[in-house]
Amino acid sequence: MFEAKLKPRLETLLSAIAIKMVAIGVTANMVTLFGFFVNLIATFYLATGHLITGGILTLLGGTFDMIDGAVARAQSSLRSSGALLDSVIDRYSEGFLFLGALIYFYSLESLLGIVFAFGAWFGSILVSYVRARAEGLQITCNVGFMQRPERIILLGTGTLIQGALWYKFPIIQSTGMVLLCTLGILTLTSHITAVHRLIFSYHELNH
Repeated sequence: MFEAKLKPRLETLLSAIAIKMVAIGVTANMVTLFGFFVNLIATFYLATGHLITGGILTLLGGTFDMIDGAVARAQSSLRSSGALLDSVIDRYSEGFLFLGALIYFYSLESLLGIVFAFGAWFGSILVSYVRARAEGLQITCNVGFMQRPERIILLGTGTLIQGALWYKFPIIQSTGMVLLCTLGILTLTSHITAVHRLIFSYHELNH
């Protein structure tokens, strides 16, 4: 949904930014790795309960997933090696972010929060894996509504809201209610997306 509706509107802006980055010697791989570094910092803030900063950094780190592709196009260097690096780094980034959420809920002694953090991470891995496996079998598999941009936007926004409301509503701070609900939604929708992709690919292979 995000890529279909919002990303095309940002292409002109991203292209202009990418051209300037390339002009000063920035490569697509550098952007990918910098985004990973931002996500590592976001993980630290999320795990330690500094949720406003963690949410902002999560959303910022997610923007580099689009920028690195624009930089690669500006360099005219859409190489398979860069695509591989980008995909693997994306999985690491998400894994660390969900680890930060898991540690946060561990500090709150919330078993449900820990389960949802793990479930959301597991679901995100399956969404990506089913697509990669299907494409390895020559099936274009872009179906499903909870792809990576949607997951990052939802996680970052939920984290921000959780951090912004804690001082007005103590129960939200003590239970992590907003982030808990966010991870619950992520868990459910990511697994639905993974199953959707599996069913779609299975039928395509049987045609």
